[in-house]
Amino acid sequence: MKKEVIELNIIWYGGQLGFCLDEFSSKINDRKLNYFWKKIEEMGVWKWHKKYPYWTPKYQPLTCGRDWKLKLRDKKGRAIYCSGYESFPRKFKDLIKELNILFGSSIQF
Repeated sequence: MKKEVIELNIIWYGGQLGFCLDEFSSKINDRKLNYFWKKIEEMGVWKWHKKYPYWTPKYQPLTCGRDWKLKLRDKKGRAIYCSGYESFPRKFKDLIKELNILFGSSIQF
């Protein structure tokens, strides 16, 4: 069985936030984890692009924006690693919501 990985790091000028399964693994039961993976599937996260923006922007973004990196791997071995700077997948806020539910946090993004 593959080890599950859930990591999200967001860094911006003056702050950062992060979620990491290893830090909370003892507090998360299988039912919550299974629900999280179900929501990941429904959001289509496995189909997200590797890099955001995945097109060339007309103007370069400002240098004090938000830089983010996401790593996920489920028990089935499906994995995704994607990142971006000031550009996010369409359901990114839904991902933050589900991470808040999973980790019992209240991060606003």
